[in-house]
Amino acid sequence: MRQPRVGLEGRTQLWATLSQLTAMLARHPKLKGIVKARQALELIRPGSDSAPETFLRLALTDAGLPEPELQLKIMPGDPYSPAADLGYRRQRVAIQYDGGHHRTREQQSRDNRRDESFNAAGWRYFKFNADDLADDFRGAVRRVRLSLHGR
Repeated sequence: MRQPRVGLEGRTQLWATLSQLTAMLARHPKLKGIVKARQALELIRPGSDSAPETFLRLALTDAGLPEPELQLKIMPGDPYSPAADLGYRRQRVAIQYDGGHHRTREQQSRDNRRDESFNAAGWRYFKFNADDLADDFRGAVRRVRLSLHGR
């Protein structure tokens, strides 16, 4: 369901749409693991770029926070607008999960420009990583909750 990055991976189409996945599950009602697959299908959101981003989104919603917007751009509709992995537009809270590919010098430069753009636009900006994932995002949820409710 991840949106393809044309310049990075040479494809323009999703591997599968929600309707294609739903149809595939309907064609295989006795497949081992079908119950879990149907449950997982209900949790899929187009726009998530990685499993940790999904785990973060689920931690937020499991904690009673609203469903965050995915690939949240500062300027919606502007293809050049910096985007965070997820966040809450109305409260101007942006959230980023930095996986291993964020360690390269080039990616860190792009990330710094994105981060500065959100900060300059007056957004609360959070960056989480594997340490937060190892904590099941408990600290991340607390920080985001305080930001949403304490602003």
